[in-house]
Parts: sequence; structure tokens; C-alpha cells
Amino acid sequence: MSEQQFADALGVSRGAVQQWEKQGGTAPKRANQARVAKLLGISVAELVSGVSAGARGVDVRAEVPLVSEVEAGNYTVIDNFKPTTQFDAIPVSVPVKRHTYALRVHGDSMVSESGDSFPAGSILIVEPEMEAFPGDYVIAVNHASETTFKQLVKDGGDLYLKPLNSRYPIKPLGNARVIGVVREFTKRFR
Repeated sequence: MSEQQFADALGVSRGAVQQWEKQGGTAPKRANQARVAKLLGISVAELVSGVSAGARGVDVRAEVPLVSEVEAGNYTVIDNFKPTTQFDAIPVSVPVKRHTYALRVHGDSMVSESGDSFPAGSILIVEPEMEAFPGDYVIAVNHASETTFKQLVKDGGDLYLKPLNSRYPIKPLGNARVIGVVREFTKRFR
């Protein structure tokens, strides 16, 4: 079910649904909670708490394809970003859409001594259909079709790509464009 179809079924705007889905967004108004829960096939308690009594209800995939690595440093080409049926499947715990995919982090520019940190080998769950906002962790592509993983920040009306590792410089977004927002990440040891 698309965001628009979900919004139409509830009699709310698509923007309202997007606010409910994004991290740090608003929750459905109390008057809408029973209808949202019913449409999702969960209880109001599960909706409000975010804790599911089971894996029922929400129409989402439980895994996404791992398609490549992304450089957490300078821009680099995603060399094996080609359609195929031979991808590793990565389990996810957030609702995802049809085109959501996973990337493995390469490099150390997104390693921080405190707060969020994405060491090499981390698996990023990337949502290409989500609008990016300052503060989001994003995948960006430059004019040469090279990609990088950074935090999108805004300063004085301009957007920048910020590494979490202070040894790397903050770079203007410039002509690059955001092609995905990181929804979740995991670290695999084997």
C-alpha cells in the first residue's frame, strides 16, 4: 500500500502519513489512532508503544537486498550496483518500501568517538524514496556517478555533507544529490 493509498483510506493527507513515518516525526492524533491501528492490523497499544505483539499486520518486507558497499570517505563508484537476483538478503526491523536496499560501509569517515557511529562493515538500510532533511544520514551521488555516505547538515541556507570523524572535512552538497536516506543500520561480525 502506498503512502497516498494509506492516507486516502484514513482521510488524512499524505504529508501527515510521512510525518508519522519519519524518525522524530509526529504521531497520529488520538482521534486517528484507532483507524490507523485497524488499517495496520495492530492494537492501539502496539501503535502507540511501537512494540508489536507479533509480526502481523504491517505490509512490509522483512528483508532487503545488499547491493554494494558505499564509501564513508571520499566519493567512490558503486561498482556492482546492477540488477540481479544474487543479492544477500538483509533482515530489517523498520517498515520499508519496494525499492529499499542495503549497503555495506567501507572506510572510517563515519566513525565517531561519541554518539552515532558507523564503522566499516556496518550495513545501512537505505530508503531511496524518502525525502532527506538536515540531520539525516544520506547516500549522495556526484556528477561522476560516485557515491558517499554522510550526514546532511544545513548552515546559513546551504547544505553540506558532514562526516562524523573529525579527521575528514565537511563538503558542500553542491551539484551532488541525495539518492537515499538511511533508515536503519546494523553491524555484522561474520
